[in-house]
Amino acid sequence: MPLLTSNAYAASAQFRGDVGAMIVDSDPIVKMVLFVLLLFSVISWGIIIQKWVVISRARKKGALVLDTLHESWSMVYLNENVNKVGDCPLSKLFRDAKDELRKVAGKNNSVSGSMLPNVENRIRSQIAQQTSDLNQGLGFLASISNSSPFIGLFGTVWGIMDSFREIGLKGSANLATVAPGISEALIATAAGLFVAIPAVLFYNFYTTQVSHAVTQMERFEIDFMNWVRRGLGNAGE
Repeated sequence: MPLLTSNAYAASAQFRGDVGAMIVDSDPIVKMVLFVLLLFSVISWGIIIQKWVVISRARKKGALVLDTLHESWSMVYLNENVNKVGDCPLSKLFRDAKDELRKVAGKNNSVSGSMLPNVENRIRSQIAQQTSDLNQGLGFLASISNSSPFIGLFGTVWGIMDSFREIGLKGSANLATVAPGISEALIATAAGLFVAIPAVLFYNFYTTQVSHAVTQMERFEIDFMNWVRRGLGNAGE
């Protein structure tokens, strides 16, 4: 198969030294490895940029929702100010909690303490959903960070195999014989690390950021339920 035959490339390619030329002159298998790593790099940076926007916005707006909750004295005031903050995980929690309060209140428009577990469960369900949404894409980022060095290593091994083929064909182990294959091997290794390093760094960073966002949502659950209970207590006085 022509794709797997690298002797023609190794024999005809002239070692020119610069990285671009080495990639152009490289074996088809090494080029395929580099293409896969390039694709992984594009996907990785797409996830990194998208998560930066989503998680930063979620934490910033979440802080505003918590401040609004602490300052609010009525559901109408709270609803108006949460709507002003805009869409974020905590505003979705609030909308679900408000909807559940409306459902348990029923036609009598009254809420008792025994009905509050329904609201808590609804909030927790939405927390699980929002946590899943915030984590979306991070698993693939982790896979890229784990697999890229090994894909680069495959290109490394293939480049070294090329060097040994040339030694066997020419019966010589001088530098001119082995340099093209070794250079391809080093390029594949470097490319694998170039893709893996930012992926693993941002995966760890975003895992911590999602953990902070989840803590915000858990704080909202506690503070909102306390806010509702205070309202019920005041209503009974």
